Amino acid sequence: MSLKNGVSPKRASTGRPHILLVNPWIHDFAAYNMWAKPMGLLVLATVLRRQGWEPFIIDCVDPDHPGMDPVKVRAFSDSRYARTPISRPSVLEHVPRVYSRYGVDPELIRKDLGSCPTPRAILVTSFMTYWYPGVVETVRLLRKAFPRVPLLLGGIYASLLPDHAVQKTGADGVITGPGESILSGTLFEHTGIRPADVETRCELECSPALGLLPRVRFLPLLTSRGCPFQCAYCASRNLVPAFVQRPVREVLREIATARSTYRIQDIALYDDAFLVNSRMHALPLLLRTASEFPDLRWHTPNGLHGSEIDGPMAAAMKSAGFQTIRIGLERSSDEFHCRTGGKTRISRFLAAVRFLRDAGFQRDRIGVYLLVGLPGQSRSQIEDDVDFVMTAGAIPRLAEYSPIPGTRMWTEAARRSPYPIKEEPLFQNCTLLPAAEPDVDWAFVQGLRKRIRDGFEPLS
Repeated sequence: MSLKNGVSPKRASTGRPHILLVNPWIHDFAAYNMWAKPMGLLVLATVLRRQGWEPFIIDCVDPDHPGMDPVKVRAFSDSRYARTPISRPSVLEHVPRVYSRYGVDPELIRKDLGSCPTPRAILVTSFMTYWYPGVVETVRLLRKAFPRVPLLLGGIYASLLPDHAVQKTGADGVITGPGESILSGTLFEHTGIRPADVETRCELECSPALGLLPRVRFLPLLTSRGCPFQCAYCASRNLVPAFVQRPVREVLREIATARSTYRIQDIALYDDAFLVNSRMHALPLLLRTASEFPDLRWHTPNGLHGSEIDGPMAAAMKSAGFQTIRIGLERSSDEFHCRTGGKTRISRFLAAVRFLRDAGFQRDRIGVYLLVGLPGQSRSQIEDDVDFVMTAGAIPRLAEYSPIPGTRMWTEAARRSPYPIKEEPLFQNCTLLPAAEPDVDWAFVQGLRKRIRDGFEPLS
């Protein structure tokens, strides 16, 4: 299907009502495109088609928007966001860093909206709570283009802070949690359009509607939803209460379709818990893909549970073509993990790194996420975590902690933070290190990053 201005053309012959799905701009001090695609919207588009709608997507952060300059592709197929410096919100004026809009030039988005068929409804997604100014700007532009079209807001920010989302964005309604279970009823309430009388399986079983994108460089793959753990610092269980894995045969079919249609070579795993129940799920999936698609390259930006990696799993990952391995360790402390959810044990993590190295993975392929700026976490604890991972034979990847409303660590973070994080989501921004100890500041974290970089060759 041809594309014009980055959006799907109107299909007049279908007679279906159009619905516009929008991924908003990001406003922040920094934003990194780690294999990001609006997966929720793409899967909802498949659900909506089954219900009789004709969806089309506008992605305000799409690096492949045809009106933008060609993006610089980094290792493999991921790329950077375009960025434009903008004024900092007044409450962040004290932060000596450049604040930017990440994504497509607004004039191009205006042109896209001008060429769109008038939708009967608009669905906007959202992500970080402190990215809400980008949602506000996006909604404002949509209101100007389609002032009488009902606009519904979903996604992470809307689910965690629904009252704030309604107040600040002016959306006509907010959808919290997984949207497919209530979407048809909510759309009927706002549009009067009943869903088609067809069987609609749950969102988990639907493949993303990649054909709505202007370019498909890689396959964003979700083989499960949710997470069986309930870590104190994570909102996964709050957003998706149940953990469910897709049948392996359906995942293999999705990979085969993407291969034949888009000639993709890279897969970005979006799972929160890909390796759980690995003998019945991840292991047979990887063994089959290694046999049927031997040139695939796998990437794990969301992180893997290191405690689930044993010898057979490490060997399967190697044969399947894993390239970018990220393990979520967070802290090198058994006491921390026992207190916050029991996701792993340090001995299991160390064994996982040994298994990966024995399978042939070099140090620079094994990145380990470490949280910095946790409530009560000292400088020496952070330095010990970094040294631990480096000594284990992997590379630390520092992730500044952001307090997330509704998580078990939220109350402690709010009590310790010098910022009013309960009143203003902008103060939940990880750049501020909002719950960190006073001596854990930005200069300290950047110094650690430099030490890590100086110790190893960069990923080629």
